[in-house]
Amino acid sequence: MDLKEMFPGIEAADIKVFRSYDRKRDLSLDAQEVLAMCAMVSHVKAASLIEVGTSDGNTTLNLVANGAAKARITTLDLPEDWQGGFEIHVPEMLKNVTDRAKVGIQYRQSSFANRVTQVFGDSAKLDYGKLAGPFDFAFIDGCHFYDYVKVDTKNCAAHMEPGGLIIWHDYGMIEDVSRAVDEWSKETGIPVSIVTGTRLAVAKMPA
Repeated sequence: MDLKEMFPGIEAADIKVFRSYDRKRDLSLDAQEVLAMCAMVSHVKAASLIEVGTSDGNTTLNLVANGAAKARITTLDLPEDWQGGFEIHVPEMLKNVTDRAKVGIQYRQSSFANRVTQVFGDSAKLDYGKLAGPFDFAFIDGCHFYDYVKVDTKNCAAHMEPGGLIIWHDYGMIEDVSRAVDEWSKETGIPVSIVTGTRLAVAKMPA
């Protein structure tokens, strides 16, 4: 669906984009996806956000910068002293781990750093009840292995505000992500829409 169909009035959203081209081709969100994410955050005036998969912090920065006036984001990434293991076995081809010294570097170098809570830990082991939820906006872009997408989705969905948005990246590009999202939608009865021209899948939690 076109973003304007999904969110009537979103074309009037004013957004800010930081470090526009400071991202890795084919691994990070592309420019159109960043614009769509920022517009959604701005349109719904998200105030309490969660991100699974910090990476270099570019998306973290742009999400919190476009939220409500005092928006805060909790962002998750693997432990700082990560030794190469996962709570769930992950095939080698789906391992994509950011250099531990560079996790969150883009938001850490910005004026928004004080609005970010960085949590280190395996997302399949974390107690989401101890995080700063409930959340009104969730972005799932961590490990793209099917079992991780499923558990990350389940954990985020259990700590969402009524009417909150869940966004997944790489839908339609990575089969494991697409299958996990489709199955979750079928199991819960919550519709998922794909933003035209992007790899973003969007679900709105029941009010």
